[in-house]
Amino acid sequence: MRTGNLIIHSSAFHSSHVDWTKIPENPTMPQIAFCGRSNAGKSSLLNAILERKEIARVSATPGKTRLINFFLLNDHYFLVDLPGFGYAKASNQTRDDLIDIVNGYLNHVTTLKLLFVLCDSARDLPEEEKLLIETAFEKNIKPVLIRTKADKLNQKDKARLKKETKFLEQEFPELLIFPTSTKTKTGILEIRNLLLEY
Repeated sequence: MRTGNLIIHSSAFHSSHVDWTKIPENPTMPQIAFCGRSNAGKSSLLNAILERKEIARVSATPGKTRLINFFLLNDHYFLVDLPGFGYAKASNQTRDDLIDIVNGYLNHVTTLKLLFVLCDSARDLPEEEKLLIETAFEKNIKPVLIRTKADKLNQKDKARLKKETKFLEQEFPELLIFPTSTKTKTGILEIRNLLLEY
């Protein structure tokens, strides 16, 4: 299958883990992770990138992903779906536990090369997501900010997002920022082409 310049020979679910110390690590197999809030659209984006309908399950209930899920792409590298955080209906303890899982992964995995930080285009970028971007830069991991659900924005929202993007580009000059939509496929090709680097 050819998707842009990226040829997908195979993609499959590999494993799920709640403990970052148990995750698979192989120095010859880089990891590329996706993180964000529970309703940011991580599963939908993964499915769109891989052109698979249900390789990553999309739940009608935000916050269902509470494990570190690994997907093996082309028998060469892992795409990692990190637990969603910040879901309003979750207890404070649950949210803290999920953030601990994400932080444990980011602080200890040595083969993580690329971190996609997802945030709904309709909301301002929260401080937690900015901290994830800063952490990635500090650890020599390439962060990419993905503004999801861009097709749902009205003109006022688009103007706000454009203004915010300019501020972020000043704050993080090396940060890549992509608006995406799994409905219109906006930004999907750009993300696939980034995977080619690995």
